[in-house]
Amino acid sequence: MAHRLGGILLALFLVVVLAVPAVNAWSEPVQTKQWSEPEYTEPWSEPEYTEPWSQPEYVDPWAESEYTGLWDPELPGDEPGEIDPFLLDYESLFGPWSIWLGSIPLGGPNVQQGMDQGAVYISPDGTYILQHEAWSQEIVQGNWRLSYPREINGEVVQAIVLLDGPGGSDWAVAPEPGGKIRLLWAMRWDDGSALWFFDSGLYR
Repeated sequence: MAHRLGGILLALFLVVVLAVPAVNAWSEPVQTKQWSEPEYTEPWSEPEYTEPWSQPEYVDPWAESEYTGLWDPELPGDEPGEIDPFLLDYESLFGPWSIWLGSIPLGGPNVQQGMDQGAVYISPDGTYILQHEAWSQEIVQGNWRLSYPREINGEVVQAIVLLDGPGGSDWAVAPEPGGKIRLLWAMRWDDGSALWFFDSGLYR
């Protein structure tokens, strides 16, 4: 009997001893701070304003540019006293002129020799008579006027413009530096301006 009681007491003692560490293990919880407040970073703070659409500096496109001297708008002979009087003496263009078409290369040794192509008569009363065989056998009569300043391809010359000449174009009798007289015809642009092409030389 005593032996059985001792066994029971020993068993109880072991249960108590083993139970104490288990109670101590649950008696003090560990603080992990898993719900601690995070540091405030102001995610919606106002960004710095940089004015992406600020107005650029205005540059006047029609402002007068500074003259650099790289291009001279005046043509040689514009200076007073340097224009050959021959280029402005339109009255010397009055009277009869023969039309001379110079030699034309045809390729290789072949050359079309120069030849007379007709005549033009400019009257002081404002009329003219023109027969240009390279354009037509018909004689054209019409009125003439003096050329406008620099009308003949920007040149400083005084020409006589023959209105509605052969081919329906305007023609011009114009001097050139060196003392020669030439016959030109006008190719008109849509804006009314013209480019004048050399046709032939004139002689008396």
